[in-house]
Amino acid sequence: MMPIKKLLITSSMACFSTFTGAATCSCAGVPLLNSMNATNVNAQSWLLSINYEYHEINDLYSGSQQVNDETFRERVSNSIISQLDYGIDEHWSITGMISHISHKRQIGSSNNSKIHTSGLGDSLLLIKYTPVTMSLLSPWQLSLGFGIKFPTGANDVMRNGFIVSEDMQPGSGAYSSLAWFSSSYRFDQAGQLQAFISANYSDNRENDRQYQLGDETNASVGISYTMQENWGAVALLRYRTTSADQRAGNDIPNTGGEWLDFVPSIQYRFENNLAINLSGRIPVDKNLDGALQFTTSNAITLGISYVF
Repeated sequence: MMPIKKLLITSSMACFSTFTGAATCSCAGVPLLNSMNATNVNAQSWLLSINYEYHEINDLYSGSQQVNDETFRERVSNSIISQLDYGIDEHWSITGMISHISHKRQIGSSNNSKIHTSGLGDSLLLIKYTPVTMSLLSPWQLSLGFGIKFPTGANDVMRNGFIVSEDMQPGSGAYSSLAWFSSSYRFDQAGQLQAFISANYSDNRENDRQYQLGDETNASVGISYTMQENWGAVALLRYRTTSADQRAGNDIPNTGGEWLDFVPSIQYRFENNLAINLSGRIPVDKNLDGALQFTTSNAITLGISYVF
């Protein structure tokens, strides 16, 4: 049977699996819960995960139809998300996450049209309860979590004498309450083949500039397979929906919508307690609110996990 630390590293890959002007973007910030490693940590054990994501946001949509962008706009975000889990006992664990994000945007070829911001982003603290754990007698695992997102990053960064738009700020500047759910099923005793489903909801609050990100719901379903010789793979579908952002209680045009992405990933284990993970986000379908809205072209994530 697979050693405990090897099983932790193996299962961690399954869930590695954010505005102003004429066209805005409902993907500002860092989607912390979507980057969360959902693995349960044994009592008195730690799990450290660090993920780097490269995210291009250059597709222009009207509803579900892509529109040709003639502004020569280029937008890229780079984020680093660090997560630390601690197993309190057999059923309870705690997760902390912190992010650093860099935004770059250019419209046209002029140097004056370039904007670059970077800094500490939002952070998250989550308490997880696992009433059902995979064991020799049970192929099921069920976890529930509740937490808070903290506005640890700046939301008032200025360039050329003006505060940049919310989608270019490192942080949201507001608290959020979070609810999270994850369940998985193993098809064999060693847990090599697993199916899983997860979902989360964010109730976002208004910041001190009277801006409020739309409430967000995410749901994922997928399957993972781990080979004995250190390699593994995951394939999942992720659905995301957000309500419109608001300023002073009024909906902001061209924000909010629905997205469906395919997220494939591969993992390599160097040893029983160390692994790396590479995944990509491929847009499948979307239906965005408003007349025009920029959205994800593609995203790539590289992660490393260590159990100790």
